[in-house]
Amino acid sequence: MSSSPSGRCRGLGRLLIFAMVASVSTPVTSQSNGFTQIDCQSSVAPSSAPSASSSSTNDSTFWSNVVALLDALPSAAAPTGFASLSRGNGTDRAFVRGICRGDTTPAKCSTYLRNAALEIQSRCNSSSRRAGIWYDDGSGVTIPAPMFCFVAYADTNASNAHEEGFWLPSQNGAVASDEVAFESTYNALMSRLTVRVVNGSAASSPAPMFAVGTAVYDPAAPNGTIYGMLQCMRDRTAAECQQCLNDSVANLQTCCYGHLGGLVYAYNCYLRMEIYPYYDLALDGPPLIAPAPSIISDGERQGNKGVDTTLAVTLPVGTVLAATVIVGFLLYRRKVNRRKTPPDNSWNTEDDIEYAELDQVNLSVLRAATNNFCEENKLGEGGFGEVFKGTLQDKEEIAVKRLSRNSSQGFQELKNEFVLAAKLKHRNLVQLLGVSLEEEKLLIYEYMPNRSLDTFLLDIHRSQPNPMRRQQLDWNRRFAIINGIARGLLYLHEESRLKVIHRDLKPSNVLLDADMNPKISDFGIARAFHGDQSKDITRRPVGTLGYMSPEYAYWGHVSTKSDMFSFGVIILEMVTGRRNNSPYHSEMDSVSVLSHVWDKWKSGSMADVVDPLLAELGYQESEVLNCIEIGLLCVQENPADRPDASTVVLMLSSPTTASDERRAPARPAFTFSTGFTNAAIDHARTGAWSSDDAHSGDKQPSTVSENEVSISELQPR
Repeated sequence: MSSSPSGRCRGLGRLLIFAMVASVSTPVTSQSNGFTQIDCQSSVAPSSAPSASSSSTNDSTFWSNVVALLDALPSAAAPTGFASLSRGNGTDRAFVRGICRGDTTPAKCSTYLRNAALEIQSRCNSSSRRAGIWYDDGSGVTIPAPMFCFVAYADTNASNAHEEGFWLPSQNGAVASDEVAFESTYNALMSRLTVRVVNGSAASSPAPMFAVGTAVYDPAAPNGTIYGMLQCMRDRTAAECQQCLNDSVANLQTCCYGHLGGLVYAYNCYLRMEIYPYYDLALDGPPLIAPAPSIISDGERQGNKGVDTTLAVTLPVGTVLAATVIVGFLLYRRKVNRRKTPPDNSWNTEDDIEYAELDQVNLSVLRAATNNFCEENKLGEGGFGEVFKGTLQDKEEIAVKRLSRNSSQGFQELKNEFVLAAKLKHRNLVQLLGVSLEEEKLLIYEYMPNRSLDTFLLDIHRSQPNPMRRQQLDWNRRFAIINGIARGLLYLHEESRLKVIHRDLKPSNVLLDADMNPKISDFGIARAFHGDQSKDITRRPVGTLGYMSPEYAYWGHVSTKSDMFSFGVIILEMVTGRRNNSPYHSEMDSVSVLSHVWDKWKSGSMADVVDPLLAELGYQESEVLNCIEIGLLCVQENPADRPDASTVVLMLSSPTTASDERRAPARPAFTFSTGFTNAAIDHARTGAWSSDDAHSGDKQPSTVSENEVSISELQPR
């Protein structure tokens, strides 16, 4: 370290900062598990403080809920790397969230979360109502050590003042020879990575709100590259994420100026930078290369130090100001153009592609892949146009969605799907691979060889079903599909940067890959919410009869609970092997699947609703009964009575832990036993309710719309 007055002042400042951090957070450092850090906050009374006589009981119940959630966290979070769970009611309600580092595999993530959960239970006593752990498995010897996962529990889902002001920095002992150049490069790299975390990670990023990247601070040095990593908790808003990252970047610089490596632990984000690779370099975005310095003598360097410092300050400031002016002008021009120009079917790449990092695919490549969109390669057709199978030169199979030239509504839906699907990346969502906007509007998706869940459900009950498909859809496979759809909804509703309501979740929009993993598709009519928005009203509800919730079908009220209703229907269809928008029997007075399951539930004859094929192949009774109960809870008439996606994921992973504490299902919405004619049934199979005035509570749905894309039964990609 420098012995100059400024160096001594910086050293004193660091000591003061560490003292302040220690006094505020009082973390408990595990000595037996590497560099794990634990923050056990002192016990505070819950928001609705119970009486003194009941406080110990409440603490005990709260802690029991915490332990149950910590036990369920690894299986809930490992597939996607993040989960936010809750359990209990009132002052007993507990919230647990966990996240693994974005480049962690699901298997390792599960192990890290399990160890972290055990560690936080042993280090924080049951009277603590809030705590967090930054887990390191002790496998490395570098300082600062990596953070492999973070787990926290609390009695509320909101951060408190302690957590928002919690910063725990750590640094390597080595210091850069040119601290100014090093810190300037560090700031530039962190600014770029912050933008990618908040506004959308690179296409190669394995997780949302996670980014890595490099920047060269000294081309002549053997270790002249900074390797940076930033990550935010996925249940935080973009503004909260950006604030946390900005504070972390500044905190590390204040604490550990010029040090060749460091990290910052916080409750809502994580920062790490080193001068050596500690992640897969294939995840890097475009490198940020600093210009090579001119070769000058020591005397010239001393004389030009003031000029170098001035440039280091004025150039970034000037660049930011220029970028601000340009962005402001573009936003103003866009606003003026929207006022002057009525909406048409043009695709404004300036408005849309800037939000997505997608490959632009040449039209000639797609023509060759699909044999010029020949009829033999057609997979399906809808209101938007057609879908074709294609094979690229490297033998990769793709699905190409082609917009019909005569479809105005299909254009808007295809555009909506492009904007949303480009931002959504999850193993249980169909991945958008690229786009072509030349002569035609084309979206390129991964190809799903096992087509749709609807295809399987239809095929297994045909007079001559495919024997292979019958074997593929045993209970273990169905249960895995149910879990996969639930995790996809959890990501859409709670974990993605946007809160997305699908609005048309049904078996034909659940595609199956080569390993029968489910992937939610078709975001043409999906609705994205921003900030704290949780519900909306649309004047023209669209969807498929049998899967639409009553509040959405009749009054246009759309929320995450609308999707949960559709999911509940799918669960019951998976158990019964029957479609809800078809009669359960062929007689005139047949009942729907919901009615049939409800009647058997009331009478305790649940074995009567299980698909006979499952009886042949064998199934686990406790899992089936658990799924039936969850399905009935999801199709309750009152949206408030339906569980959210995180609760469903927890219930699916813990079929016996919370069964006695669940709300008993009431009569589902849309139950009936008579009144269907064959004509009405045929009419309902292909229809989507549409309302001219969704704000009128006494108005019944009008006739079926024939222009809605969702009314078409599409062949899957």
